[in-house]
Amino acid sequence: MYLSPETILFIREHRNDDVHSLALQAKRYPQVDMPLAIVQIAGWQATVSKIPSWHATEGLLYPRHLSLEQCSSEVTALYKASLVHGEGLVDLTGGFGIDCAFLATQFKTVTYIERQEELCELAMHNFPLLGLKHIRVQNGDGVEYLQQMPAVDCIFLDPARRNEHGGKTVAISDCEP
Repeated sequence: MYLSPETILFIREHRNDDVHSLALQAKRYPQVDMPLAIVQIAGWQATVSKIPSWHATEGLLYPRHLSLEQCSSEVTALYKASLVHGEGLVDLTGGFGIDCAFLATQFKTVTYIERQEELCELAMHNFPLLGLKHIRVQNGDGVEYLQQMPAVDCIFLDPARRNEHGGKTVAISDCEP
């Protein structure tokens, strides 16, 4: 994901502004990739209370709304991380990477697996900014990776709770992967 210098400056100058109003002003800023800027501003705003330590980290990139909506809060991720530790962890349902990032502080080697290429790109960008250089990011299917993965101390799974039509799912059998 490439952000031009103009788009980066626009995001910094407008990150406290209403994204709906900004979207209506797109023609005033032809040098700005407005759809991308809106996603980044909305993401930054959403992390204020949900993921405060990430909100305070300059340079992070954010996904579209649904991935932020479905990701764990910092409080929840910290709780999960307090329950486990060991040598190796694999997160087979990486998502935006919140759980993986907090769990990674308890493990020496970490592998993040995610089907969506865009989320993998964000993870590769964000993890080093968060001081998590020991996480290996892999774009792929967690179920397929499970068939050939090396032994680890912990396998983390938090599947998407949406069906192929975008509707919410409740039964675990309806979740992917």
